[in-house]
Amino acid sequence: MEDKMLDFGFCLPIFPGGNDSMARTPMVNSLNPNTLHGLVEEIDLMDFNSIWIADHLNMNNDTPILEGLTTLSWASNISKRLRLGHIHFNNLLRNPSLTAKMYSTLDIITNGRINFFIDGGHPGTKNEVTSYGYDFLSDSERIEQLEEAIKIIKLMWTQKSASFQGTHYNIQKPISYPKPLQKPHPQIWIGSLTESKQVEEWNQKIFEIIAKYADWWNVTPVGIQEYKETQKKIKQVFNSHNRNFNTLNKSVELEILIGKDEEDIKRIKKEINLNNPKNDYFGDWENWNKSNVSGNPSIIISKLKEYIELGVTNFMFWFLDSPSIDGARIFNQQVIPELRRIYD
Repeated sequence: MEDKMLDFGFCLPIFPGGNDSMARTPMVNSLNPNTLHGLVEEIDLMDFNSIWIADHLNMNNDTPILEGLTTLSWASNISKRLRLGHIHFNNLLRNPSLTAKMYSTLDIITNGRINFFIDGGHPGTKNEVTSYGYDFLSDSERIEQLEEAIKIIKLMWTQKSASFQGTHYNIQKPISYPKPLQKPHPQIWIGSLTESKQVEEWNQKIFEIIAKYADWWNVTPVGIQEYKETQKKIKQVFNSHNRNFNTLNKSVELEILIGKDEEDIKRIKKEINLNNPKNDYFGDWENWNKSNVSGNPSIIISKLKEYIELGVTNFMFWFLDSPSIDGARIFNQQVIPELRRIYD
């Protein structure tokens, strides 16, 4: 592994997943701003590096979810030191020139703590995009939109005055001050999806954008063997662009179930299953384990080391016992120090 600091991220549960509503947050039964406020405060006092907030307008059902950008701005005032970013900030929901302005503002008010993770509107977002009245074009066209958006955002972040005329977007010398605090600009994060037939074409196209523009590559929950295969695919794209794959920072999003011991883990699983009686997302723990991580601290350390040895330096964790802080606390006390001792 290259000599890079490990970054442990906490995904804030801004939508309830209980009663078989959604994956990621099986023990969250309602939206409670006071609970979320407390979680941000707790994580800020621990040794986590970053906090991550989903960017969706709806969850394709009646599950409530807070809007991502306003929530991130709110959280940035609670946290005093954590870096903050969105999980797949959807380009289709805001004009890129406005995105550039909003993120410049966020970078200023957070004193340079913003991570910019932009998404082109992956296939799973079609319903929310169209139901809110936005266009959802073909995969190829959405990738074109994403590429144009990145160009515009970088121009507005770095140039005194710039124009851009594209197929989908244009700007005419907009005045945009202040510029971001981070120089030359906040690093660009772009993500691919867990491999499946439905997203195979999308992933191949997004790999091209990652090779051309990304400082960071993130992938949604993926087991270690599948991650190795995905790395092989994206490396081929990097080779075709004559870019060294080692110049890319690597990140993985994972659901995590951590307990003090096996009995503790069994207890948490039982509570999750009782809170989600249909078992739509968490009935088959063996299958869940193929793409996520569970165990006592020593097992978690062993599993995460496999990703780190493949170059992963950022983890975005959804703690399945949230809104309880117990899992994050165990991770903070027993996993983070050991992995930092080994790798940092």
